[in-house]
Order: sequence, then C-alpha cells, then structure tokens
Amino acid sequence: MDEPDTSSTEERLGKLEQAVADLHRKLHDLTEAVTSRDKPHARDRAPLTPGRAPRDGSRQPPRTIGVAPAPTAAGVGRRRTKPRTGKTPWQRLLDRGPQFWIGRLGIGLVLLAVVFLFDYAIDRGWLTPTIRVAIGLALGVALAVIGLRVRRKEPWFSQLMLGGASASWYITGFAAFQLLHLVGYPMAFAFMTLVTVFTFWAGIRENGAALGVLGAIGGLGTPFLLYTEQGSLPGLVGYTCLVLLGTSGIYLMKGWRSLLWTSVIGGWAVLLIAFEGLTPSDRWALQVGVVAAWLIFWLVTVGRALLASKDPAKWQHPKSRIADQLSQAGIAVDRHGDIALLTVTAPVGAVFFSRAVWEPGDPLWGAIALGAALLYTWAATFIRRKPDVGVLASAHIVAVAVLAVVAAALFFDNEPQILLWTALAVAFLYLAKRLDEVALGTCGHLLSVIVAVWLLQRLTGEGRAETAVITVRGLSDAAVILGLLVASKWSGSNSAKWYQLAAHAAFLGWLWRELYALPSGEAIVTASYGIYGLTLLVASARTRKVGLATLLIAVAKLFLVDLERVDPFLRILLFLGFGALFLAISYYYRDRWQGVEADGGSPESEDSQN
Repeated sequence: MDEPDTSSTEERLGKLEQAVADLHRKLHDLTEAVTSRDKPHARDRAPLTPGRAPRDGSRQPPRTIGVAPAPTAAGVGRRRTKPRTGKTPWQRLLDRGPQFWIGRLGIGLVLLAVVFLFDYAIDRGWLTPTIRVAIGLALGVALAVIGLRVRRKEPWFSQLMLGGASASWYITGFAAFQLLHLVGYPMAFAFMTLVTVFTFWAGIRENGAALGVLGAIGGLGTPFLLYTEQGSLPGLVGYTCLVLLGTSGIYLMKGWRSLLWTSVIGGWAVLLIAFEGLTPSDRWALQVGVVAAWLIFWLVTVGRALLASKDPAKWQHPKSRIADQLSQAGIAVDRHGDIALLTVTAPVGAVFFSRAVWEPGDPLWGAIALGAALLYTWAATFIRRKPDVGVLASAHIVAVAVLAVVAAALFFDNEPQILLWTALAVAFLYLAKRLDEVALGTCGHLLSVIVAVWLLQRLTGEGRAETAVITVRGLSDAAVILGLLVASKWSGSNSAKWYQLAAHAAFLGWLWRELYALPSGEAIVTASYGIYGLTLLVASARTRKVGLATLLIAVAKLFLVDLERVDPFLRILLFLGFGALFLAISYYYRDRWQGVEADGGSPESEDSQN
C-alpha cells in the first residue's frame, strides 16, 4: 500500500488557511465600511482583527457580519418610554400629531358644509324637504362605508368617520321630525334608537371610547331632540334606564371611564329634568328610575372591580389621563378612586332625591337611610375579603358612615341629634382603630369637627342658661364634651391633644354658661375655674401646664370682668383666694417648673441639684 502524500496535504491545508485569512480580512474591511456610516453607535466598539484576541486575554464572542445586534428588553423599554415632561393638558393637546387635528378639522368642516348647503338650498328653493333628508342620510352612509373600509389600515380614521356618520344621522333625524315635519314621532324615535345602537356597535367593534360616549350622549338626548308636549314621564324614565343598561354593559366589557361618567352625569340629569315636571301620578315611575340608576351604577362598577381582582388580564382598566396627570404631580391616585367616589355619593344622592319626590316625614327616610347603611355594611364585609380591590372596601365603609349620619339627622333634632353624632364619631374612631381602617378614622375626625363647631355655636350663640346645669341642653352639652374626651383615646397620638384641648375649652365655656344662672354667678364661675385649674395642676404632669393656664384665665377674668360685675365683698374673697393659691403653688411647686418628664415622673428638686 502506498503511503499518503503528507507534503501535498500540508500544502493544501496551508493554502486553505491562507484563503480563510483572506476571506476574514475582506469581511472585516466590509464591516468597517458599513459601521462607519453610524459612528455614534460604533464609537464604543473597537473593531478586532479576525483571529486576534483582545489585549486583556478575554475571548470575544463571534460577531455576525451584516446583521444588527438585537436590542435587549431594557433597551426597548428605554426607547419606548416617554419621559414625563410635566406639561399641562393644553400643551399635550398642542403636541398631538397633525392627523389628530387635521382629521377632526376635516370632519367638522364637512358637517358645517352640509349645514351651509342646506341653508343655501332652502333659501334658493332648490331642495325639497325630502331631498334634504335624503342627502343627510346619504352623507351618513358614505361616512360609515368609508369608516368600515379603512378600519384595518387606519383605525383612528375609521372611528372618526363612524362618529361623523352617527352625528350626521342624529342631525338628520332631528331635522326630519322637529324642523321639516316629514315623519311622525314613532318613526323618528325608532330611527334615532337605531343610530344609537349603531354607534354603540361601532364603538365596541373599533374599540373606541369616543364612539361609546357619542352613543351615550345621543341616546340620552334623543327624548329631548324629539320633544313633544304629549310625552310621558314613565316612558322617559323607562327609556333612560334602557340606555343606562346599555352603557353600563359596554363599561362592563371595556372599562371605559369616560363612558361611565357620561352615563352617570347624563342619567341623573335626565332624572332631574323629569323631576321638574313631576305630577303626583308619576311619582312611582320616577322613584323606580332613581332606584334603577343607583343599582345599575353601583352593581356594575363594583362587580367589574371584583372581576378584575380575579382575572386582571381579562378585565383590564384603561389608563386614566386625569390619574396620570395627578401621578405626575406627585399625587398618588388609586385606580378605583373614581369608582369609590361614585360608591359614596350614589346612595346618599338617591336617598335625598327620593325624599324630594315624596316629601313624607323625616323618620321614614331616616329608617330608609339606615337600611341602606346596613346593606352597604354587608357589601363592605364581603368586599374586604377579596384581594386587590383598592379603596373599594374603604369606600363602602365611608358610605356606611355617611348614611348613618344622615339617618341620625333625619331621625332626630337638636339634643338627640348632637348626642347621636357624638356617639357615631366615637364609634367610627374606635372601629377605625380596631379594623385598621384609615377611611373610617377620617370620617370620625370629620364628624368630630362638625360636632365641635356645633357645640361652639350652642355655647356662644344660644344665650345664657335660665337654670344651672340641670337642663336638657346643659346635660346634652356636657355629654358631648365627655364624648370628645373619650374620642381622644382612639383618635391617634397626633390628634389626641387636639381633642383634649377642644374638650377643655368647651368645658370652660360650659361652666360659664351654666353657672352664670346661679346667684352671684360671675363669682361662682371664677371660683369654679380656680378649682378646675387646681385639679388639673395636681392631677398629673401631663395636665399641669393646662391647669396653670386655666388659673391664669381665671385671674384674667378677675381683672377684666369681675372688677365691675362682682359684689365687692365677693371680689375681695376671690382676690384673696387666688393670691393665696398662687403663693402656695409657688412654694410647693417651685422645683416643678424647671422641667417635667413626659412620662409623668417628678423632676429632681433644687436641693438635690445643688
């Protein structure tokens, strides 16, 4: 067997290596020529000669020639995230692309041209009423066809065309019935209803919230566009409820906040307009509409929030521009914040609306408000068990608190009412502490402020007491002061001192009002201030400063009031008594004014310090 020709094999391997080296060199030159076109991107990467390792000895991964490196996820995120510039809404509108403004300007000009054409044709006598209506219908059809044809290429333009079609049809239906009198009410109403259904369908199909809002406005406005003096209130209420069911169903599917609030404002506006022309025979119809609107807005919004807590991917919440602007301003906004506002205001508004419809006795509506509070208590208990519901549970608790306060106001007047409100404030603060519910604590603080202002008005604006202490007003106000003092226990460390200070000031005013009715009342009031201040002075280290301030208030009263109004003999006794009291204080408590520890411990005496 012949031996292989090793020399020829080595020669061929050498030629092959040389060819590969030449190929690498050419590819390297080509790479430099391509990358030199984009120097900012190539500046940070020094080219390497093929086959040569970096100076630090590390291995460089092979590069694919002619293929740009794939951007990382972080890089994509950085490029797509728009920096927050803190611009105003007007500046953001100006920053919109030309398509936004040119398209809307175009559709507006087309609609105005149609209006001007109709007016011109009418003046010239060219167009009969039937032809005018036909032109309006044809224009709407043309815009709708264009919108449906371009929906895949330009979705935003499709929505613009479909909205223009709905607007032209609404205008045509209104003109055909109200201005030209070509069709009767049933046909015009059916046509406007079909336009509303088409607008809702187009909004769902094109995922356009603006179309949904247009449909809501057109649907709720149809009874007023086709207004006749022969319309019935039950029919108006029934139709409005059907429109609200439709808009709420779309909100349930899409989560469009603009559509929801358009429905809320528009629905309650229609009911208020119906209330203006209310007759006794139509009260039940309007009452059904009020209850239906309340239940629709409550159940649909809360139900969607609960569904979103189970499956956030399916029941997503579209971004809110208002929430984004507040977030940019540094204000934290919960994604359910507007729903929480609706949850609190809807039941209270429904109660007072119903009360205005019927005008029966307040105790009945107090019982109804209390029943609504119990219903919302059950709902709050149920929602608190669900995860990731934001502030909805707190909103229901706040609704319970507000309804309870309203019920108390409708049940009672004057003394019973202020006592019940004080008890509710204490209960809210106590439950807020136990349940760790900030919203309920806020309700307790607000109600306490209202009670304190009311108490101030009672102490200063209702005149002197004719009988001291043993009166309904005197005992009620004393109970309110005690309630404020009790509330300080659960009001929180930062608020407790304000509650105690308010109770202290109210008690001083209560003593002056009640004891003034006694014989020599001014002298008795001053003496009571002295006894009360001395009690606070010796009670504990925490009340010592307040006690001293009370004694100084008593001395100020001696000079400003008692010098003129108190009997001379009693005035002498008061001055002697307070003088002796302050001498005793200066002797026995001379070492206590150097400083008092916060825990009530007595400071070191001067002798021990020396």
